Amino acid sequence: MKKYCCEFCFLLILLISFPAHAAGKNEISLGLFPYVSSTQLVQFHSPLKNYLSKVLGLEVNLVTAPDFMSFVERTRQGDYDIILTAPHLGRLAEKQYKYKRLAMTGHRVEGLFLVKKDSDINTLDDLKGKTVMVAQRISVIYQMVVQTLADKGLVDGKNISIIETKTHNNALYAPLRDEADASVTGVLLWHTLGEDYKDKLKVIAYTNSVPGFVVLSHPRISVVRQRKLKKALLDFGKTSEGKFYFENTGLKEFLPISDKTMRELDPYTRIFTAK
Repeated sequence: MKKYCCEFCFLLILLISFPAHAAGKNEISLGLFPYVSSTQLVQFHSPLKNYLSKVLGLEVNLVTAPDFMSFVERTRQGDYDIILTAPHLGRLAEKQYKYKRLAMTGHRVEGLFLVKKDSDINTLDDLKGKTVMVAQRISVIYQMVVQTLADKGLVDGKNISIIETKTHNNALYAPLRDEADASVTGVLLWHTLGEDYKDKLKVIAYTNSVPGFVVLSHPRISVVRQRKLKKALLDFGKTSEGKFYFENTGLKEFLPISDKTMRELDPYTRIFTAK
């Protein structure tokens, strides 16, 4: 147990502080989109790290960023050899920074509107005059929330207040902490939430959905290694480690990425390219 704790702490320190661009010949960095805390990122994605290390014969280092925008900037700078990121940020990386597609997860990114179980808020219409906490405005879920509310005639600053927070995990617990009347988080976190917390919350609505997380490689990675990575990801679900990983994270499986899938994400990248 002591050995496990030491290894876990080492991974956590590495995730936060490792200078990704400084990876050596026998190392490769996997940049993880910070949709949850660093501790949770290590817990969720260590099986993938270990599997890729074994298949590639390299040390795979998990790295991240303190917030969504920092992750976008570090992706732009080429700090990561591989990224596992939000779908629209993957599309941005492909179009603007020339990252290469490897695979996508089988789940769909979708937001859930949550309130306390005993709340008298039961529909989106009941949110008029209320507060809703959502993760950072550049997130795809934030963008979907704004559209979902607008379809109901609810506009931030007019008849509803949207409170921005750092992560989807922060938003998840907002109603229970009395930080907002409602919150929106993603289906992934709802999947991993313990029953004790689920019993205290109720889902009143959903956003639309978009393709799942995407995995891409920096263009400096050789074509040979890209092919090896892609095959390893697509085969991961057939392994015992992969089955545990997908069940634990809710990501379902790794799949090929089509042009159609990437084009579906274009509307959500305009927040970065609009003048």
